[in-house]
Amino acid sequence: MRDDANFLMISNATSRYYCFMLEWSRVTDFVLRLSHRPGELARLCTQLRQADIEMIGMWGPVIGRASVGFHCIPERSDQFRAFARDAEMPFTETSAFLINDNSQSGSFVSRLDSIASAGINIESIQSLTIGGSLTAVIWVNESDEKRLIEILDKS
Repeated sequence: MRDDANFLMISNATSRYYCFMLEWSRVTDFVLRLSHRPGELARLCTQLRQADIEMIGMWGPVIGRASVGFHCIPERSDQFRAFARDAEMPFTETSAFLINDNSQSGSFVSRLDSIASAGINIESIQSLTIGGSLTAVIWVNESDEKRLIEILDKS
């Protein structure tokens, strides 16, 4: 496994799974409702810093899924859940899958083909490529998660 600026490392707090150059983990996506006012994101980030909460990713608002709002994927779900409850921030949470492909060989596309061949619909995806390494978060129907895990585990 590479440890350089072009590879997104997942902390030891997150379970790791490897499939050649494709790394994946199941994560929890928390969706918060933030006011559409200047400073709301800065306020949230200040609170997260004060609570010592490390984030894997944040984005929003996202329209088209059941939970429209600001998405937060923390390193430690239990810590974020307690933070949001203590701060009296209403939230929803769902499972998602974080996939890192630093192979530059099409491993991710191959895996997408396998997911499609299994009849699994990807309900939503967020992705970004930096320095040739692709990182994506995907959501599937809860009933398809076990089959998705089997596909992601295949070498």
